[in-house]
Amino acid sequence: MSTVTITKLRKDYADCFGSISGGKVLDDLRKAYQMRESYVKGDPYETARREGERAVYLRILNMCNIKEE
Repeated sequence: MSTVTITKLRKDYADCFGSISGGKVLDDLRKAYQMRESYVKGDPYETARREGERAVYLRILNMCNIKEE
């Protein structure tokens, strides 16, 4: 991906999640995926699934240049 494309994509993420509705969605994602434990004892598949969900949330934060709380 070119630098121009990434810069535009970051702006698109910021526009989307910087809105009032986007902020509410981001807060819901934070509650659902950041504030819970990913590790599930004895279940590597569930652990991997939860880490995948969290990775999507972290990508959104990264693309919007928001620091993880």
